[in-house]
Amino acid sequence: MEGGSVVYSYLAIIEMGFSLVLFLSAWLAARQALRLRRSGTAERLHRKTRKLLLRTGLMTVTAFIVFGAVIAMVSALPSRFWEDRLTLNMPLIGAPLLAVWFTTVPMLWTLRKQTERTGGVLDRSAIQQLGSRLFVLPYQATALGAATSFYITVISPIPYDKLKLSAPLMVYVVVMIGLWLHHDRRLTPIREWLRSRHEEDAADPANLQLTDPESEPRPRY
Repeated sequence: MEGGSVVYSYLAIIEMGFSLVLFLSAWLAARQALRLRRSGTAERLHRKTRKLLLRTGLMTVTAFIVFGAVIAMVSALPSRFWEDRLTLNMPLIGAPLLAVWFTTVPMLWTLRKQTERTGGVLDRSAIQQLGSRLFVLPYQATALGAATSFYITVISPIPYDKLKLSAPLMVYVVVMIGLWLHHDRRLTPIREWLRSRHEEDAADPANLQLTDPESEPRPRY
């Protein structure tokens, strides 16, 4: 029993330490994602997407270290030591990280390829993609999940109490809803600007195809 407690202490320290590292990495990634819209030129956006992809890789490695600590608990300790980690901590970190890889990363790769072939001012399609909440929200969810996982590890008793851990989970859900609504309000001006640009281009005489009435095909009788 004493040996199990020592192993648990070491693994818990590793888990909590790298959860904090993951929180900092995801928070910095979210800040980088927010600044992509202010890149100005395709060259700067190309460099920034590369840096964000590298930070995403660092986040993933850090998350795998946390998962490795939990898996080590599962293989070496009784279930009362790791039940909360397996059912709460890993989903809190794993689900947002999957969202990063299946939504944000493909969009980043697409932007990186587009900006590699072009230069100068960003085109409208790039600005529209950068305005998506999928560039920022998965990183914010990862940071919040890592922080919540760390807090749950600190306060969780052995065996863990589901009622005691419901409070941080409720806070997590409320904050995520607030972030979603915040992005919705923040993206409204971007949508209006893109709509106005589209209307201006549609009304621009240079974009209209002028035809001579006499050159139009006459109906056959």
